[in-house]
Amino acid sequence: MQPLYGSTSCTVVRTVTHTYRPMRNSYSLLRRVHEGSHLIRRHASSQGPNRSRKPVTKPLPYQPTQPKAADTQQKQYRRNEKAPLSDLMRERWFAMLGFGTALACLGYFTTSLTMYWRTEPAPCYPLGCEPTVPTGRPSIQSPYEFDMHLDKSEWRYGITRLRRELGASVRGHVLEVAIGTGRNFEFYGWDAVTASLLSPEEQRKKTKKQGKSSSDDDAVLSFTGVDISPGMLDIALLRVRQVVPHMSSEIPKKPSFAMLASKYSDDKDGKSHGHVVSLLSDRIRLLQSDVSSGLPSPPAPPSPSNSAPSTSSLPQKYDTIIQTFGLCSVQDPVSLLSTMAASLQPDTGRILLLEHGRSIWSFVNGLLDRGARQHHERFGCWWNRDIEVIVTEASRRIPGLEIVRLERPGWTTAGTHVVVELRVTKQQQGEIDAGKKEKATGWFPSVLSTKQATDESKKSN
Repeated sequence: MQPLYGSTSCTVVRTVTHTYRPMRNSYSLLRRVHEGSHLIRRHASSQGPNRSRKPVTKPLPYQPTQPKAADTQQKQYRRNEKAPLSDLMRERWFAMLGFGTALACLGYFTTSLTMYWRTEPAPCYPLGCEPTVPTGRPSIQSPYEFDMHLDKSEWRYGITRLRRELGASVRGHVLEVAIGTGRNFEFYGWDAVTASLLSPEEQRKKTKKQGKSSSDDDAVLSFTGVDISPGMLDIALLRVRQVVPHMSSEIPKKPSFAMLASKYSDDKDGKSHGHVVSLLSDRIRLLQSDVSSGLPSPPAPPSPSNSAPSTSSLPQKYDTIIQTFGLCSVQDPVSLLSTMAASLQPDTGRILLLEHGRSIWSFVNGLLDRGARQHHERFGCWWNRDIEVIVTEASRRIPGLEIVRLERPGWTTAGTHVVVELRVTKQQQGEIDAGKKEKATGWFPSVLSTKQATDESKKSN
């Protein structure tokens, strides 16, 4: 057995031991011990640990299995990447069979679908000749389920961003046609509308913060929303309470339009506009009415005293008329555009539209045509109408109506969504007011609607 510190260290220890007997001076003994320990440390550091001994391996509780010859050959094939085709077929036949079956099924499905689309074209109905009249109201889902369904889909396809951009352009006396559940309310500027609810101190702070450069030209002075569904208006009232500042005390937590509505008095033209909920002295109005029968006039501004406001100060036209996804839900969209143009302030007023319809790609249009009936049964609108053709023909038929902007934003909607901005020139405003008295079917061009010709052919037969 090898000594712990080698032969040199043992020699040093023996020398110190033998020298101790005759030694009488303790100082010399301590010095020799110190030299011996220093010699031991230097000798140990020069040799290092003994690495020649191998660690003792403990026996395993089981006997390891030896690799088979087939496994070794397979690893060798994988390493060289030159395995024969026969061996490859024998080893991976199941995966190749599954992949081939899936590829054959996909090819059969694609071929069958292509042959079906060529032999059975999708039904595309002319405007106004759809088998059922659009209602704009969901029939399968409740209004609350319908509103929750739109939350994620609109964010995913970029519709929320488009609503925000349109809301930033709204100003003056605003009319929103087919408000639905009020999904545009959170993008409007309500500061001027709710200014009467602020205390004098809050008004001074607000004026000081905004500065003298701020004006009411780009602010919303009044808001009027029209829809035909009372269930949608219930959610719109709830959204007004949540979005509009200082309105939580004006509207109950669970509002009901039927309970809050009162009979709206006849307007100057003698037309009744249905039930209405008026808030903040008519600065915010929600009406249940059919827009095909007419649009309400803007509200009168609140007078500072008990004196009645002069007729010249009453607003006769709206500064902004906005509609999102409404032309697909009416039977005569051109007549609706004519009614909106007659209620718009000439030159300075704007009509803002966000619609969905036919795309610029025929493949997408085929998908829209095939799913039009199911979409109408679920949501009550025809989503395969050509909005660009409708707006272009309306600008040609309605005097003074001009297209300021018509674009298809974003690529996530496959070109199916259209943003339109319209205006009315002041010279042709009188002709529009005169044409407003005509029937709604009178605005249908022969290119877009063949309903009258179809009825005449049936009578002749």
